[in-house]
Amino acid sequence: MNDVRALFRVLLLDEIKGRRPLKELAAILVLIVVLFCVVPSEYTAVHARSLGVLLKGTAAAALYLSLLSGLSKLKDRKYKLLLAMPVGKTTLMLLYAAVVWIKHIGLRVMPFVLAILASNVSYRNITLLEGAGGGLMCAAAGLAACWCGISAVFFLGDRGFLRSRPERSAMKFGWIRREFVRFAGEKVLFLNHAGYSLFLVFFLYMSTAVSRAGVELILFLLVLLSTCSTPGVLFSWEKPYRQLLLSLPVSRGGLFAGKYIFALAIMFPLYAAAYGIVCAFGPGLDRWGLLAMMAISLGLTTLVKLYYDMKRPNYDWSHPRQMFEHKRKYMLWLISVTVSVPLMVYSYMSIWFAGALQMVFAGCLLYAIRKGRTQG
Repeated sequence: MNDVRALFRVLLLDEIKGRRPLKELAAILVLIVVLFCVVPSEYTAVHARSLGVLLKGTAAAALYLSLLSGLSKLKDRKYKLLLAMPVGKTTLMLLYAAVVWIKHIGLRVMPFVLAILASNVSYRNITLLEGAGGGLMCAAAGLAACWCGISAVFFLGDRGFLRSRPERSAMKFGWIRREFVRFAGEKVLFLNHAGYSLFLVFFLYMSTAVSRAGVELILFLLVLLSTCSTPGVLFSWEKPYRQLLLSLPVSRGGLFAGKYIFALAIMFPLYAAAYGIVCAFGPGLDRWGLLAMMAISLGLTTLVKLYYDMKRPNYDWSHPRQMFEHKRKYMLWLISVTVSVPLMVYSYMSIWFAGALQMVFAGCLLYAIRKGRTQG
């Protein structure tokens, strides 16, 4: 029993190291307030017959996050040490599934689920008993999905199905191609980027094509496109190779340019899909003006986040998933929203003025990062 408790404590502390719980809770509270202040109540309405949709969404989120966490854990050097501890493999998987549930579902997903259920109880869409039962079922479904995801990853990993190809041969390509080769071979980074992008596209599609949301909500969702954090970890991703890169005859500017082009390339499909959805199903917006504003937002947010990561890389991680979980993610989100926020009001002002405002915000942030006035 003591070994199990010690292992659970090791797993939990490793997942939450360097984190500030108060910041996490404050950020969740702000997002919940924004959800109910910006998103109309009809978009979060839940009825007794539609509780299954909320249940499926919670299970899908838990499965996705557990798969990412499991794939990332396999790359942790401490994983083999954990296997050597006097506990069974099934116990290890169960404990890590519980840690993943606490970290991702209990502290992040469930507050939103409970807030939505509480709101619908207050609006009398569902009864108090249905709301409490729905919350318990969502929590149980999330735990079961975490167990399935972790078990599947560990099972396949132990049998060699998830081994990455050697990356040494990628160095003979150009710097830009090297980024694509590594990105395709790094399952955690690729799945995190693809999953977050698909979630944003799906949410935008449901809001425009199904719910017929207004202009304000659509522009707010377009601002959220910039919160994709992949460009903000590309220099932190170089942790295993940072000494090698310092010894190579390559300028820092050349490396930055290669990563910037790569970041634009992987972010372009997300913005292109969002633009196509808004043009096809959204309300009447100036298409050329929207295209210009989204292009400016893409270029500037990617530039500022990449520059921030170059100046303040995060090497405090033992497996890739921890790059995205570091406390600096709040600064990256703040940078993204600050640069992109003129997109929300561009329909009320000149496009040239809104674009210039984005450039001014980006310039101020670049100056602050260069002078060391932004901390993660």
